[in-house]
Amino acid sequence: MKESFLTDISNKDSTIVFDVIIIGGGLAGLCNAIHLSKYDKKVLLIEKNEYPKHKVCGEYISNEVLPYLKFLEVNPFDFGAVKIDEFQLSTTKNKVISAILPLGGFGISRYQLDAVLAEKAKENGVTILQDQVINIDFKKDLFLVETKENKIFTTKITIGAFGKRSLLDVKMERDFIKKTSPYLGVKIHVKGSFPNNLVALHNFKGGYCGVSKVEKNVINLCYITNY
Repeated sequence: MKESFLTDISNKDSTIVFDVIIIGGGLAGLCNAIHLSKYDKKVLLIEKNEYPKHKVCGEYISNEVLPYLKFLEVNPFDFGAVKIDEFQLSTTKNKVISAILPLGGFGISRYQLDAVLAEKAKENGVTILQDQVINIDFKKDLFLVETKENKIFTTKITIGAFGKRSLLDVKMERDFIKKTSPYLGVKIHVKGSFPNNLVALHNFKGGYCGVSKVEKNVINLCYITNY
């Protein structure tokens, strides 16, 4: 499975000048890559993890993104996404509030969605490299991107889609990087009885848990709590 998403890059390929290099292959990086590839840009996406991969995520997405996914030529419902139009909220004192979601949304696992987007990117000609960026320099109007596997790529545009607490944050000595995160996130996929069209948020002291269906009749339980 892993090899089908990766593009072989030899040492000589490291001299290729890409129009854009994207560092980080999560949702932001993959969508950027597909978007730019539609305009015939030569794109290199560097992601340290393999596809597909489970991630801690609520796995509920609002329908407001559907027009953009259509532009990317990706239909989540072709890959098992579950339509959701009801919402339930419980308080720490076990009070329950229910509502209809006017816009609605859908449930799909990151494992599935990342795989679908990565495959679409490759179909569009995006080069996907499983590697880790260790250094970026900017000289003479070009970014020089160096990876852990001793590859160096050049580009005029680099997009950082690597999220918070990255190597860049460490190098810039940003204040938040010096503090340990006080939160713990946990996700598990389970089987059981739960309405297909419902997303629920159950609050408890110190955090909350989200519950909703994803593809293959699986329930996603994802919670965040403080230490």
